[in-house]
Amino acid sequence: MENYNLVYKRILNQGYRGHAEQCSYTFTVNKPDQLGAYWTAKEHLDAHIQELQEEGSIILEYYLWEDRTPTWETNYYCRIVASASPLPWGLIILAVLAIIALLVTVWIINEVKEIVEYAPGLVGAISWVAVATIAVATVFGIYMVKKKG
Repeated sequence: MENYNLVYKRILNQGYRGHAEQCSYTFTVNKPDQLGAYWTAKEHLDAHIQELQEEGSIILEYYLWEDRTPTWETNYYCRIVASASPLPWGLIILAVLAIIALLVTVWIINEVKEIVEYAPGLVGAISWVAVATIAVATVFGIYMVKKKG
């Protein structure tokens, strides 16, 4: 970024508190369009921002840098910081891990149930209590680990 000069900067929604994501990318405007290169780059940036807003993201800041050192083109570097995906990925991952733990526990208990065939009623009652207890303990444990991190 040694040849890039900051040509546009905007900081918005500084009251936002929460998870944010940063997207950085470069693109090039070739020589025939270089007279309006800044306008083309600004339109490209505005289209990206509009797409993010339509998906429900809150735009926090964005920057546009320009590099005019190449003879036949103008290079741009763009960085956008926006609120994270509206999907609660932490909860989704936690739920998937709990389901996997539940399936593994059921599989293990089903294996034991096949060995202890002579007491099916008792094993069935114990297995669901054990599955529920392990699932709750797993979800609580993951929640506590995520809360500390």
